[in-house]
Amino acid sequence: MKSRYAVRALTELARLERSQAGRLVRLSEVAERRGVPLQFLEQVFAALRRGGVVRSRRGASGGYTLARPADETTVLDVVVALDGVPAPAECGQGPCDQIDRCGASSVWIEAQQALEGVLAETTIGDLLRREDALGDAAPMYHI
Repeated sequence: MKSRYAVRALTELARLERSQAGRLVRLSEVAERRGVPLQFLEQVFAALRRGGVVRSRRGASGGYTLARPADETTVLDVVVALDGVPAPAECGQGPCDQIDRCGASSVWIEAQQALEGVLAETTIGDLLRREDALGDAAPMYHI
């Protein structure tokens, strides 16, 4: 679940970075625009920082930025930083005394490889472009 919110928040972070070139983005702004509780995002972004997905700076001019460009930050990077390697089932994740007799193990292993492949091929930049194309981007407020 953390990964789903993190991907949405990182897409918003990429959008704000794009529109505010060079300025670090405050997490409160991301939380407000995506409707995610700030305290939850603080925990998620702390893990993302430890995982090397984002960088942060404290202080009055502090905030967050992606550690790499949005087109180089994959959804798999996010999932691994928060939840570890994704697995649709525990089968194939470790030693198993049934593997020689189990017809399902190869299915679970193939499913995991397919999932990892899709997540590794999808970047935050891809998701931002998809949102832009769908018109589901967070509203821009003009004063």
